[in-house]
Amino acid sequence: MTLEQLRAQLAELSVRADGLIAGITDDTAAEHRAQIDQEHQGVLREITETRRQITAAEDAARTITMPVTADIAAAVTTAIAGERGRVASLRQLGRQFQVADDFVERHIADGTDETGFGRAVLDHLAQHSERSAIFAHVQAGAQDEVDQRRAGMSAAIAARLARASGQRNVEVPAHARAWAERELVEIAAECVGWHGPVRTPRQVAQMFERAFHTTSDFPGIFTDAMNVTLLARYQVAAPSYRRWAARYGATDFRVQNVIRAGDFPSLQAVNEAGEIKNGTFSESKEQFIVNPYAVMLRISRQMIVNDQLGAISQVLGSAGDRVGDWENGIAYSRLAEGSGAGPVLLTDTKRVFHTDHGNLAGTAAAIGITSVGIGRASMMKQTTLDGIKANFIPATLLVGPDKLTEAEQLLTSITPAQPSNAVPEAMRRLVPVGDSNISGNAWYLFADPNAAPCFVYGYLEGFEGPRLSSEDVFDVQGMKVKLEHDFGVAAIDYRGGFRNAGA
Repeated sequence: MTLEQLRAQLAELSVRADGLIAGITDDTAAEHRAQIDQEHQGVLREITETRRQITAAEDAARTITMPVTADIAAAVTTAIAGERGRVASLRQLGRQFQVADDFVERHIADGTDETGFGRAVLDHLAQHSERSAIFAHVQAGAQDEVDQRRAGMSAAIAARLARASGQRNVEVPAHARAWAERELVEIAAECVGWHGPVRTPRQVAQMFERAFHTTSDFPGIFTDAMNVTLLARYQVAAPSYRRWAARYGATDFRVQNVIRAGDFPSLQAVNEAGEIKNGTFSESKEQFIVNPYAVMLRISRQMIVNDQLGAISQVLGSAGDRVGDWENGIAYSRLAEGSGAGPVLLTDTKRVFHTDHGNLAGTAAAIGITSVGIGRASMMKQTTLDGIKANFIPATLLVGPDKLTEAEQLLTSITPAQPSNAVPEAMRRLVPVGDSNISGNAWYLFADPNAAPCFVYGYLEGFEGPRLSSEDVFDVQGMKVKLEHDFGVAAIDYRGGFRNAGA
């Protein structure tokens, strides 16, 4: 098959898989459900094989035989690096949003860029906002009529905020359609039980003052809608620290011991008497803590009275992006401790990157086949807590702005004239990641954080993102809201990383 035919086949299989899942309802018989699930698993296997064929075809299409001109080489280098970055970013966003692989792969095959993919995810979140259970104000599925009305009004405002931010084809949930085309002041009026006309600017201002100052549900409804928008924009943000740190949860604000089990005990021979010996686990304790953060914001009175949802959406979008940047700064400040060697581990009182750990280059070297190869070999030679060879493979080459181009050039698919200069295919699978929080020439290798994390980040359980809460204030200055966020970053191990000071 051609690459275009393979992509078309992948799209058809994805639609078929989605259709099978959609066919399962609460009333589906167990026997029929099992049959659908079996068929769905078969389709997923076909999707996996088709993706493998697409990857092979894309690699073949990208391969260029030297000699080529410098201009062509530069253009190919840029294009390939950009494509690798696009695919990696979309897959990272997909994992972050916890969306189906089919959704991500469909956009990868269609050539969707990061901005377009972000908009597609925002549309998806807006369409399914009624399923969110993060904020206490939105009670999807509540039977009480008041709660249903409140959830519908909040979802309607959230959909309008999404449209005001430039998103297209935003679907309003069924329970929110009664309020989809109403202005804010009309929703506020219904919340206070007002049924007359609201025409003049004075009447509009007075209606909002009544809605915010009385015991009406409007402040909570409006805050819920803003929270949906803020969370969606926050989730679209893709700070680079999530490429090399694993997610971890915390149930409270106390210091928690992160226990990493060494291995399942090794198998041992059973003697003639049938005795099975007891195995033991090795353990390594490191600490992790989530801290609370907050800041006060104001949504101006003019924005609310004038029904300027576009301006409010822009404020919330800026807040969501800013929180992601702020998290990024905290994570990289931890990485930069000890002049880039990372925090001190409690297990052995040595920094994450240390010569005794076998993950710190003895000689600073520029990014190249030899230097990266040394780092890769060092990671593969690491042993687990019980002394078993781990064979950790680096997945990310992390650099600062000054070394990003150098990293991208190393990891292209161009075939050199001299075989001795060839970059191994396995090494080209590394994803170059650049971040301005890294200064100078230093570079790092990190394994997939889900397999061998050196650092973890996390939130307070139940609050996996920034959130807004309103105060009972609506005056000349506007509406006062509090932005809160619970977040933490900690180092827990050294085996899944490697550092070189660079040159």
